[in-house]
Amino acid sequence: MNKIPARLEKKIDLAEGLAIFRLVFDQDFRFAPGQYATVWLTHKGKTTPRPYSIASSPAETRALEFYINLVEEGKLTPSLWDQEVVRALSDESPETHVHVSGPKGTFILDPVDPRDLVFVASGTGLAPFISMTRKLNEDFLADPENFRSRRIYLIHGASYSDNLGYRQELEALAAEALKNPSRKLGLVYLPTISRPHMDPSWTGLKGRAEAMFEEKPPRDSQPLDLDATVKSMLRAMLRPETHAVYVCGHPGTIDNTLQILSARGFKPVTDIKFEKYYP
Repeated sequence: MNKIPARLEKKIDLAEGLAIFRLVFDQDFRFAPGQYATVWLTHKGKTTPRPYSIASSPAETRALEFYINLVEEGKLTPSLWDQEVVRALSDESPETHVHVSGPKGTFILDPVDPRDLVFVASGTGLAPFISMTRKLNEDFLADPENFRSRRIYLIHGASYSDNLGYRQELEALAAEALKNPSRKLGLVYLPTISRPHMDPSWTGLKGRAEAMFEEKPPRDSQPLDLDATVKSMLRAMLRPETHAVYVCGHPGTIDNTLQILSARGFKPVTDIKFEKYYP
């Protein structure tokens, strides 16, 4: 196994226990969007490996970006929130260092599938979709005339709005499509939070990511609200003939999405591809 020495370029704290880590190295690391790499952290004589999906674009051959949630009982992530470890990695201490191996994984886009894309993510399951979206946007910008027209519908579920990583980047790309409806790559960004009662400033979609595929007819006396409107739109629009669904994140998100969409004619593997994140 080839392990590449890496350096911690930066840690970007997004919320308590949620951060983006950027590792850089002195040789190329090539991967396909959607794949993962294994991070090997050595500290005080102990080496701990942990696989993480890659969020960066494959155009960055000498840097990898990871979107990581702190798992208190985890084997590796508590160390990534240890100030002593982070400082040692930044200072390139010989006793504390990190290597990267890989890539691995088959959760990648089918290059010959012309269907529009539905990305369903819970928590840090967003990471592979950031890599995919960045690559597709780079391909479009490199040759907009010959780019194969397609739309991305990205549903990201998190507990609170502060946990919606990459929100500004995704909102900016979605705004580009709104400004220019003829743009051959369009993004519809649908962030949703599952604990709105603890996030009173939030006015967007509410519920878990997979809840966007549920639809309960409103009572005659109730007007359509935002949630009902989006759910109705998705139900009317999504068809296995025209849309390929990719799901990544918590096992419950995967299982519930499979159950709901299978009842509508979507077939696992053929129409729904998924990757489960375990705690």
